[in-house]
Amino acid sequence: MDLPISQEVIRVVESARGRSVTLPTMGAAVPLEAFERPLGTTTIIVPIANHDDNQHTFNENLRIQNLWDGIELMAALLTM
Repeated sequence: MDLPISQEVIRVVESARGRSVTLPTMGAAVPLEAFERPLGTTTIIVPIANHDDNQHTFNENLRIQNLWDGIELMAALLTM
């Protein structure tokens, strides 16, 4: 979280979407090690799902506003 790139991502996220929650870990089962180890790098994940999306269950969902906000956010990150 203290790396300059992490600080820049946080700055861009907060300038695009307002104050954000930043955590050094994520609960999802994303196989990031498959990229990190061979490339010798670290990864940053910027999720856009709503907090109550019930991932990987019968009632899995994504609020449409989260999708639109996420599109704007990813566009801001791509201009870094």
